[in-house]
Amino acid sequence: MEFGPKVADCILLFALKRLDVFPIDVWVRRVMNELYIHNEDEEKVNKRELQNLAQEKFCGISGMAQQYLFYWKREDGKSA
Repeated sequence: MEFGPKVADCILLFALKRLDVFPIDVWVRRVMNELYIHNEDEEKVNKRELQNLAQEKFCGISGMAQQYLFYWKREDGKSA
C-alpha cells in the first residue's frame, strides 16, 4: 500500500500536532478555489499554489484552518 502527500500531511497534523501543514484533498481544493482563487476549472488549481496561499492566509495554524474549511465545505448545502 502506498501513501501520498495528503496522508503524510494528515499524520503530521493529527499525530504529531504540526499545525503548520495543510493536507489537501478534493474538498479543500474546492473550498480554497471557491473562496480565494476563483479558477473556473477547480481541478487545475495547483497544490503548491494552495499551500502557499494557506501559509499566507493562516500562518502557523493552516492545519487547523484546513479542518474548518473541510468541515464547512462538506456541510455546505446539506439540509438542517
